Amino acid sequence: MLNSTDTAQANNSRTSTFRPMGVGEILDTTFSLYRKHFLLFLGIITVYFFGSLVTYSLEGFLQDSNLKNLVSHLVNIPLALLSMGGIIVATAAIYSGRPITSTFALKQTSRRFWHLLGGYLLWTTIILVIPIIVPLLILLAFITRGIPSVSILFVLFAFSLFSIYFAVRWGFVFEVLLLEKTNVQNAFKRSGELVRGTWWRVFGLLVLILLLSVAIHYIFEISLGTIFILTKMAGGIDFKELIQWSVMEEDLGSSNLIFYAIMTCTDLILKTLIFPIWVIGIVLLYFDLRIRKEGFDIEIQADSSTAREPEPTVP
Repeated sequence: MLNSTDTAQANNSRTSTFRPMGVGEILDTTFSLYRKHFLLFLGIITVYFFGSLVTYSLEGFLQDSNLKNLVSHLVNIPLALLSMGGIIVATAAIYSGRPITSTFALKQTSRRFWHLLGGYLLWTTIILVIPIIVPLLILLAFITRGIPSVSILFVLFAFSLFSIYFAVRWGFVFEVLLLEKTNVQNAFKRSGELVRGTWWRVFGLLVLILLLSVAIHYIFEISLGTIFILTKMAGGIDFKELIQWSVMEEDLGSSNLIFYAIMTCTDLILKTLIFPIWVIGIVLLYFDLRIRKEGFDIEIQADSSTAREPEPTVP
């Protein structure tokens, strides 16, 4: 049963109708859902913030250790998956006009956690690990045989295209796992079916959502750092070093501990607050594809009409 606080969080009157959406409408709905249900998403992304905070602390503690990245990722990945799944479940509920709370969304995700983890590991292996390891092995073979650098660049380019193609083709694996409750193998197959014939449109929308999210992060973060630099409170950091820290995640070698603490906290908070934008946008695109390809809107309307019909009376 929902208490008063949960009811306030789950004031999920239907904010959109089930119909195909254009690029602008998907982006507008993404920000609209996030703004109107900010407290709901805030409760979910608290998990992501905690994971990022623990990861950052471990990286500082294990700064001189070769296991720094491995340990921090092992801690962060489960919490990031749980938070991402919660956003997917919450977005689907809001879009469908159903009440939901942060706790319930996270609970629903936890029930499918091992499927999410399996999908993540397989996705990462195919999209990131294989395109990195295989080219490295090929490069070693090329170098030992003295093959021209042009051939090396061609191999790297080919594997980059491989990663991009399958990253888009399997871009809805997590949505399928959570919302259609299937297994990992079927989730990859199902995502490929949804993207088939619309790869370029999906690619363009994913890139656009990503660029908007990244732009918001960098604009705010660099603007704040610039203010510190102009007021001589950045501890010897110049604008170039600020850009390198923000964009390329290099160490922020500032002698001003207050500036360092403020910028670090700002970075963690911004990453947390912007995280839902990317996930919400993908969920809306997932529904848009189902509506265009499968008539999902008609299916929902038929289910709603059936639910409203009175039970026939028995004479």
